[in-house]
Amino acid sequence: MLPGALLTLLKFALLLALYIFLARAIRAVAVDLYGPRRRTAPPRPAVAAPAEPPRKARKVPREIVVHAPTGTPAVRPLGRSAITLGRAQSADVVVDDVYASDEHAQLVPDGDGGWSVRDLGSTNGTFLNGAKLTRPTPLAAGDQLRLGKTRVEVRR
Repeated sequence: MLPGALLTLLKFALLLALYIFLARAIRAVAVDLYGPRRRTAPPRPAVAAPAEPPRKARKVPREIVVHAPTGTPAVRPLGRSAITLGRAQSADVVVDDVYASDEHAQLVPDGDGGWSVRDLGSTNGTFLNGAKLTRPTPLAAGDQLRLGKTRVEVRR
């Protein structure tokens, strides 16, 4: 028979092993749910910056080309009033994309003849040249917008 002190020591060792096992199991579940921690990766920019600093020689867009996931591209000239893009029939440019919101984004004319784009609180977000929009951002010819799976090309 083992003495009482040795049995107590074995109980504590077993309890410690049980706590280590539980901590590793909880960590494995957390990594599966939330992904591994990234300590060395630099943070991604949350706002799309203009392609170049604003200056007078910047190419002002004149039209947009809507590339739907299915179907042919549609060309829409930019006039003088704001243009709403979305899935709703009341939108100025109706986008046939299940990943787009009813009123997804809006193209707004600037005071100097240019255009800006802003997200209208869409579920999946609006992306300008690959970066997610969080505030109104100026557009230039050659920019690419993405609303769901629909791509909108800004042209001169």
